[in-house]
Amino acid sequence: MEVIVENANRILMLASTVFLSVSVCVCFVKAILGPHITDRIVAINVICTKVVIIIAILAGLFEEDALLDIAIVYAMISFLAVVVLSKCYIQPHHTNLSDPDYDTRAAKLNDENTEET
Repeated sequence: MEVIVENANRILMLASTVFLSVSVCVCFVKAILGPHITDRIVAINVICTKVVIIIAILAGLFEEDALLDIAIVYAMISFLAVVVLSKCYIQPHHTNLSDPDYDTRAAKLNDENTEET
């Protein structure tokens, strides 16, 4: 009976790994075809999260604890990459530098924020 449960567990892990791999490919297509940069950044974040899950499943399947360490490091690096991408690409696009009153409004908002703190 224990062998049947062990085999069922392995089949479930392999099936979930295949399913996640296919969904990573779908997210990769979304990252390429996404109409906006935010869609692409979110797709890359989803890809990284799914890769971490795949590595964790493989760690359980092969009974290798070192893969869990790799998954944790990969998760931290992917988080930092998404934060940096968001900072570099999203913020400059939301500031309208061609607006002549931009500097005046920005200074006024800065003054209001410093008065509150």
